[in-house]
Amino acid sequence: MDVYFFGFSVRIHHWLKSDDRRFFHDHSSDLLSIVLKGEYENVIPINPALPPGSGNEKRMKVRGIFNSLKDFFRMPESIWFSKATQQHYLDIPKGGAWTLMFEGRPYHKWGFFVPRKTSHKWFEHPETTMTAYTKLMRPILYFKKYGIIQIAAYQ
Repeated sequence: MDVYFFGFSVRIHHWLKSDDRRFFHDHSSDLLSIVLKGEYENVIPINPALPPGSGNEKRMKVRGIFNSLKDFFRMPESIWFSKATQQHYLDIPKGGAWTLMFEGRPYHKWGFFVPRKTSHKWFEHPETTMTAYTKLMRPILYFKKYGIIQIAAYQ
């Protein structure tokens, strides 16, 4: 259960592992993340119709404000804002990252953007840049179909 203050859910989040890198995903609400310690890379698609890999990724490093005095004075580089409909995944290095997260109220269903096998409409998602090549797959169906990566080398 989330508790909302002035329209936002506020939480401390410790990232230990990367998001699933096989496909991009979005969120149910807008969010603001301030990295306190550690770092991560937010990876967004260059072409939202294509999956990760093959040069279809733009990486943005977000560093913790308490990593060093220099990082403290580069605070804008420690803040990441995302609209709910922005496709992305997070790449977390060893050591993880501690973040202060502000998340708005949910306003749509989130999921993973997987390739379509047919051209029929599988899920209506008007707020995004989905094309005839991708469909939004809800998390439970996604992990049932693709499984969870359990190997030790996956950070």
